[in-house]
Amino acid sequence: MARIRFAIGTRYVRGGHLFQVRSSLPNDCFEVENSSFGSLHTVTYSELIECWQRGELQFELKGGGSQAKKGPVGLSATQYTITDFQSLSSTIRAEAWRRYNLLLPLMRLPPEQLTRQRFQSLARELQMDLDKQLMGVEGELAQRRRAAGKRAPVGQAVSYSSLEKWLRNFRQSGYDIRALVPRTDRAGGKGVKRLDPYLEQLLESVFEECAKEMHYRTVEDVFAMLANAIAEQNRTLSIENRLKLPAQSTVYRRIKEKRLERLLRRQPSIIENQANQSVGKGPEPNRPLQRVEIDHTCLDLLVVDEEDRLPIGRPTLTFALDVYTGFPFGCYVGFEPPSYHTVQLCLLHGILPKPDCQNLYGTTNSWSVYGLPEVLVVDNGKEFRGQDLSDACAQLGIELQPTPVRKPWFKGSIERYFRTLNTGLIHPLPGTTFSNILERGDYNPATQACISLASFRQLLHIFILDVYAQRWHSGLEATPVKRWQESVLAGFKPALAHSAQEVRILLLRTAERTVQRTGIDFEALRYQCPELARVRSQPNNGEKVRIKYDPADLSALYVSDPAAPQGWLRVPAVDQDYTAGLSLWKHRIIREYVLREKREVNIYELAAAKQLIQQLAAAEFKMTRQQRGRKTAARWLGIGTELTGPAPDAQLPQPAPNSSTDLPETEKNSEILRTFPANPVVASQLPSAEPEPEQATNTSKNRLTVIGETQKEEEEEEFLRGPRWGGDYNLPRLRPLEPARPEN
Repeated sequence: MARIRFAIGTRYVRGGHLFQVRSSLPNDCFEVENSSFGSLHTVTYSELIECWQRGELQFELKGGGSQAKKGPVGLSATQYTITDFQSLSSTIRAEAWRRYNLLLPLMRLPPEQLTRQRFQSLARELQMDLDKQLMGVEGELAQRRRAAGKRAPVGQAVSYSSLEKWLRNFRQSGYDIRALVPRTDRAGGKGVKRLDPYLEQLLESVFEECAKEMHYRTVEDVFAMLANAIAEQNRTLSIENRLKLPAQSTVYRRIKEKRLERLLRRQPSIIENQANQSVGKGPEPNRPLQRVEIDHTCLDLLVVDEEDRLPIGRPTLTFALDVYTGFPFGCYVGFEPPSYHTVQLCLLHGILPKPDCQNLYGTTNSWSVYGLPEVLVVDNGKEFRGQDLSDACAQLGIELQPTPVRKPWFKGSIERYFRTLNTGLIHPLPGTTFSNILERGDYNPATQACISLASFRQLLHIFILDVYAQRWHSGLEATPVKRWQESVLAGFKPALAHSAQEVRILLLRTAERTVQRTGIDFEALRYQCPELARVRSQPNNGEKVRIKYDPADLSALYVSDPAAPQGWLRVPAVDQDYTAGLSLWKHRIIREYVLREKREVNIYELAAAKQLIQQLAAAEFKMTRQQRGRKTAARWLGIGTELTGPAPDAQLPQPAPNSSTDLPETEKNSEILRTFPANPVVASQLPSAEPEPEQATNTSKNRLTVIGETQKEEEEEEFLRGPRWGGDYNLPRLRPLEPARPEN
């Protein structure tokens, strides 16, 4: 179930019992009936939201069609037979997307216009377009099949009854794309390529040649190029081994499957298109979260380290904005470059409630926006074009709407917000780099930088909640907070997912791995748990399974398992001491370092290399003053990655007693040298075990320094046990500013 709201008739499961909302009461309360016992209860809307966020409440699944699975406690259906949409074949996913695109114009119509005549008229238009596309033998077969009254194959069904059934199931499912997946699991033989493999290679080479020289050509021209290539190859083959020329309809289908229309005609350039296009008013949503725009920007501000106060670099801001209310939807600030990981954190922050922003950042107003957006507007960056984001949004009932290439005005609201953020908050701050070099002049931002990343987060939240959301917007003719509050008072309830944990899992990255007796191998790490035996015993044993992983924390994976809760099985890493809080970027650097040493990759050398690189990065971070190197070191040390905390059900391992992290510095160096005995570079960068004569007089001073650092580490551990941001993020609380220390 993708999009659900608490309303009259809504059914949900809580504590093993089935409840149904009977009526809406004043003071934002509902009267619900326990279907198991027939008793009536009164609950508040905030209580239901808290139970849903903790995973104690699940909604009934409606409109799943043939893909819905029957559930317990009297529910007609509780989950889909398809746990992961991305695990389906490309042909099945393409058919689901085709049905999805056919239904989009119908969903925009008011209910009174969705008559039987409307569906019949649309079916006739689609059938005419399909007949024009089909040609040759394929078109004749389609006409014979239709005349005989047989069912159309997958990809050609356009009858009005099919359109009515698809639209009904899609709406009842909460606009979940899994309700549009055809049941072709019992069919066989369709979609299998029957051409000779060598002929397939020739066809691919012809397509590549057409792509290199783009000009107008027809299907007959491409077919003639393939015939010439086959004739050239048959000259060197015997009569019995000669290749046969495929039908022209086969070549036409391959062009359609690969979406290679650019092989048949020259595409107009961007300048040619823009010269003939007029600029008009953009889309106007009529309700909150109907249209949410998201984008990245590198902030025009140099931030400094909290300890040595040296510049680190310019952080990245990933931001999402609700167009109807003008209220910010979600954000991420850190040193991670723009990627799907930053998009995931921004969307997760926006979808989940954020009740503790006032306590964390000292804002006067709260961040009241949450829920699933209906349309997510993105640009053509590679982080937005991946299949992970498309499938996650489709399963959550979010329509992903990419803008045309090099046309940022199609998401003008978020672009205008970045300008407002620069002029209203960043440019007046010390350490700003301004938007261009002409504005900067002879101003040196590195000498003026004095704001840390934690302090900037507080400034950003104060600007968002207490300034931007509270002031008048001429385009809205209201303030964003008032626009949101008026919608809530009018009865608007944000759409929610089937469960909060499903949102967290669906937004993770996806990969495929094989389940072996030893577990799952992922990035030279091993993951194992007793429940994996159940996955291996399934009929598809030996095939690859879909896994979900967090690029910021490799301590656990999620394996697609219909028998597990929410359809995903959590598999922890075997070595938790190494993977706890370890990002994929750090792990690959460590692994590359070990491979350069020509050693066999194992977990002990990875752990030793991780400790050595951490020490060298910390030392270089304190010594260097170049912004580029300090920004990379800050990313390695985890500055600004507190947003990517573990999942709510993850258990962080505790450090073992007498571990290497508790050893004195000399014993640590000895341990590193035992791990890398033949590496003179590593030995040269470690301090000597014996103190120098000049250092002997400062023994007492060094002891006081060690004691002070120990107390500081204890204070930081106590500080990190504070509250979380939005209930799901490991953001540190802001410390009060310390007075400046006099120089000795």
